[in-house]
Amino acid sequence: MLTRISSFHNYQSVQNDLRRQENKVHHNQEQLASGKKLLKPSDDPLASHYIQNISQQQEQLQQYLSSIVLVRNRLENHEVNIANAENFADESKRLTMEMINGAFSAEDRQAKKRELEEIANNFLNLVNSQDESGNYVFAGTKPKSQPFYRDKDGSVQYAGDDYQRKMKVSSMLEMPMNDPGSKLFMEIPNPFGDYQPNYDLQNGSELLLNKATNVDAKDDAAYRVTFVDMNNGKFGYQLERNGKVVDADEFSPEKGIEYKGLKVHVKGQITPGDSIEIEKRAEFSIFDTFKDAMAWSDKSVSDTSATAKLHQMTEEFHAAFIHLNKARTDAGARLSTLDIQEQNHEDFNLSLAKAKSNFEDLDYSKAVIEFSENSRALQASQQAFGKTKDLTLFNYI
Repeated sequence: MLTRISSFHNYQSVQNDLRRQENKVHHNQEQLASGKKLLKPSDDPLASHYIQNISQQQEQLQQYLSSIVLVRNRLENHEVNIANAENFADESKRLTMEMINGAFSAEDRQAKKRELEEIANNFLNLVNSQDESGNYVFAGTKPKSQPFYRDKDGSVQYAGDDYQRKMKVSSMLEMPMNDPGSKLFMEIPNPFGDYQPNYDLQNGSELLLNKATNVDAKDDAAYRVTFVDMNNGKFGYQLERNGKVVDADEFSPEKGIEYKGLKVHVKGQITPGDSIEIEKRAEFSIFDTFKDAMAWSDKSVSDTSATAKLHQMTEEFHAAFIHLNKARTDAGARLSTLDIQEQNHEDFNLSLAKAKSNFEDLDYSKAVIEFSENSRALQASQQAFGKTKDLTLFNYI
């Protein structure tokens, strides 16, 4: 009885060893065929957990990289549109300066006006441009709504909003992919400070407002400065606030005019009787500048007040150019940030791939050695199993 039990257990042990060796060889074959060290989570649960976490991070990185490509395309298109707007502003400044030329005839000025009108129309088409997806570029976060339109008075109105469309390009960064048209084209810093001028000048005058500022932000009054001859080779001035005289003194070009928080500086040749009214305005719209430039160009070439207003328009077109140039620079800075962020993602993705490879990818030289060893062990087990299977008591008779 003892001999039979011992023989059975010996047979079972050899058979189990054979199956284990077969499984090892089969596992080695699958590893070599797939190139993977881990074929299923149970091969190494801890390593499988790390691989899963790494794969999730890689998937998130790929989403960020795809977002960067999309934002870059949008920003590059945005940058080109702003550059075109810059060129229109600069060309408009040049045309307006030409209209100031005293040698121009009325017909010459009208010819320049027609050129300016064409630029204004092209500018309106530009700011209503759409990207390849049909989104209005300058509509803020309302990309399906046309942002700019002319009302019945010919003034340009804005129908978008004041926000930026943004997209997440990293765990810590949302990148704006546009700028609202209101900020770009209708909120341009006033080149004259806190006020805009309205001129009432005498014939031959060359007086222009240089700068008018007020430290009192709550002072919304309109001011008027009138210059008089002091009969001593100098000029005096009278300052009115909302139609009431509040100051009068000898005028000093270096000091300008000062009243409480108000400071006014002028330039150019003064003619007695010249008057400048200033109204509060911190920002202006380039569309109003287009409209005003064309309106003042209809005035007589000899109208000094109209010429002074055209000088104002040239300053506003130049201020618009500077404002747009800054916006284009900002867009370029965002593109540079995207490049840096993309490189960071790619570097991190490479590190993740290396870490994942250490857990997942097969070391072929080591695997071939292991396969060879397991194959020899399998052959030995098969031989042992064959001998055990053929063993009976008749071998001892």
